[in-house]
Amino acid sequence: LEELEGDGFAARGQQRQISEAYWKAESNTWELVERLYKLRAQAQAEAQDDDMSDGGSERALAARTDHVAVQELMGRSNELTEYVEVRRWLEETAPEFQAVETRKGYLFYTRRSIAGRGVKDSRTVTEADPDAPSRQRRELAPEDAEYSAGLVRTLYEYVRRGRVNNAIELCVESDEAWRAATLKGSLIWRDPELEPSDIPGSRPPHTAGNINRALWKHACAALAADEANDAYERALYAALSGRVDEVALVCDGWDDYLWAHVNALIEAHVDQAIADSPLLYTPAQTADLGNVPSRYAPVSHLSQVIDALASHDSPNLRHAAADPFRRLQSAIIIDKFPAYLDDYAQHLSTAEPTDTDADAGLLRVVVHIALFLRRLGFALPPDAVAAVLDVYIGLLTSERRDLVAVY
Repeated sequence: LEELEGDGFAARGQQRQISEAYWKAESNTWELVERLYKLRAQAQAEAQDDDMSDGGSERALAARTDHVAVQELMGRSNELTEYVEVRRWLEETAPEFQAVETRKGYLFYTRRSIAGRGVKDSRTVTEADPDAPSRQRRELAPEDAEYSAGLVRTLYEYVRRGRVNNAIELCVESDEAWRAATLKGSLIWRDPELEPSDIPGSRPPHTAGNINRALWKHACAALAADEANDAYERALYAALSGRVDEVALVCDGWDDYLWAHVNALIEAHVDQAIADSPLLYTPAQTADLGNVPSRYAPVSHLSQVIDALASHDSPNLRHAAADPFRRLQSAIIIDKFPAYLDDYAQHLSTAEPTDTDADAGLLRVVVHIALFLRRLGFALPPDAVAAVLDVYIGLLTSERRDLVAVY
């Protein structure tokens, strides 16, 4: 009897986890719809407005800070604006993680060993500067190495969630201000005294950001490519510099891989905007340093990334990409919902949508997204809308009250 009760409890627990995952996927999908179609509705309204402002054209030939160059690019490119919103969505919907605790005292055990008060080990570094392990090809004291590994993983998890400021604060609070400075290299240079008043966002009280960001990114790429470094340290600096290779090594699923690629795509656009802009300064040159090789070819559109994930070498990743909600989210991201709706209506004509509660729940979501977008004025295939509505209403009239949308 106890064994049967235990099995029943385990089954209920598993069912609860499945249910929670489903409702989380539905919630995340609606958040994605709200974010992207708000931008698309604004873009449609602006496209219908024939009165164009001359402010941008007057400023087009003037030198500007890197921040202004990037903001102007965002104003011109609806596509890039959407990519930034997709990245923000992936960051804010990422699961919670356990951050490492703050620890005062920089390399306490290593410095103690160097001073002769700890256990002597020929493998331990003899100097306590940040570059000592790579320069001497030696290790930190075990206690410091363990904390350092937890720290860089936490820093990566913060960056993965768009919380760079939290990562910087953790470094300072853990007496690793030098590492905080390396993270601050990602900030785009700006000077409030040289920026026009109509640039969006708050204005800093003084000059901020990295005026030699291209050089910093090259150093990050070289650090990330060095296999002798910790996997999460490599992923951290790869993410900050817009590389996919080392981030992919620590990715757990579809969301992580998509974030790595969209982050790299945004960074490429930002780099190009800064390079093409008439500058107020001469940045440090990186041409003679060469390029850190990458096995990922540059992409120009997120549809290429979505297709690559669907045909990835990893069976687990292919399976994740084939998940019904992932397919719906992918269609929304690359603005292919009308084509998705056509395919979904065709699927309903040949398959039973109520094989599982999740299938029926997906139908509810698709129907209400279609109704929502049609009300906003977006063009959708009328036959497909009618087909999915017909199936949905048929289920409602068959006493499927669980399919009534509470929103």
